[in-house]
Amino acid sequence: MRSTTTAVGSRGALVLCLLLGAAAPSRADGVTPGKPDHNQRSMQMSKANELVVSYLAAWNERNAKHRRELVMKTWSNGGSYTDAHRSGVGHDAIDAMIKVAQDAFPGYQLHLVSGIEAHNSFIRFSWAAGGSADAPLYLAGTDFAVIGDDGRLKSVTGFVDAAPAH
Repeated sequence: MRSTTTAVGSRGALVLCLLLGAAAPSRADGVTPGKPDHNQRSMQMSKANELVVSYLAAWNERNAKHRRELVMKTWSNGGSYTDAHRSGVGHDAIDAMIKVAQDAFPGYQLHLVSGIEAHNSFIRFSWAAGGSADAPLYLAGTDFAVIGDDGRLKSVTGFVDAAPAH
């Protein structure tokens, strides 16, 4: 009896493995077809970490010039942010949106409270702010982001995990 790979071809074996939930066959060089190698995953994770740090810094930066620079560094031209309470598309709108949130919550600083998960061009992380004498209300959320072709955030969708009752 011939092996599955020989009988159906390498592309067919990959499809068969995916359908059966088995591991995809590796090439002789150890790389699984269609799956990023270790170096690519490390670069993706490094980029994701850099973007999340820059993203949180933008939300925390009170100096208008520095905040604007962080927004431009972090979001693609035409990038977007959306949550249940605010949204913005493009650098001007995102910068203005962050300023409005800062004015509504003076003294609040966002802090990463989870690991950063990343795969392909997607990122997920959780943050929290407040719960201190200077910022008594505890706020927390989970954000989902898409990295654009230029290596900056194409879109961010935010969800509130903890907030005071209205």
